[in-house]
Amino acid sequence: MMHFQIERHAEVASTNDLALARGKAGAPEGTLILAEYQTAGRGRYGRHWTAPHGKCILASVILRHRLLRDEIALPNLIGALSIAQAIHATTRLAARIKMPNDVRIRKKKIAGALTELAADRQRQPFFVLGFGVNVNITEEEFPPELRDTATSVRIESNADAEMCRGALLQSILHRLEDTYLLLKSGKTDCILKQVNTWKEREKEPRTNF
Repeated sequence: MMHFQIERHAEVASTNDLALARGKAGAPEGTLILAEYQTAGRGRYGRHWTAPHGKCILASVILRHRLLRDEIALPNLIGALSIAQAIHATTRLAARIKMPNDVRIRKKKIAGALTELAADRQRQPFFVLGFGVNVNITEEEFPPELRDTATSVRIESNADAEMCRGALLQSILHRLEDTYLLLKSGKTDCILKQVNTWKEREKEPRTNF
């Protein structure tokens, strides 16, 4: 079992940056950085990630498995898989993985994962898995240019009140731990099989999970 050591912040530049710094200083596996707001959040290829204060899950976790060369792409998939499964489990929404690291509903982005590799002061490798989930953003809070391509759990649930971010985060972490343990035990085929089940297709079949 992994024990998550949670570090909460009202505002950071980037949860990934802070987790990388903690990891380089020797922070243990399972150290989880949470923030209400990021001033310099980023996604894949350095794309800027913006989110209103207190509306999203903004998190990064330190993991100390030594990745093999053919495993480098798996952490992003593990993150996206855990988020898609958790959204479906807590809301019944049809979340799907947009390869390789996004989660979408009705082809609109609701979450993303970002893995960054590093080494600590003892030259031991580790990686940081960061993820952001749009939970309580309303349509009016999205910039006009994103309203056709982005969404949130609240929008998709047609909820009048805000959703519980804590319950969703707990569900994500539970599934993240299970899938990460598969990675550590070398059961990458099991991970890829699950990813294939949850990945987005051009025409979604009717499926009851």
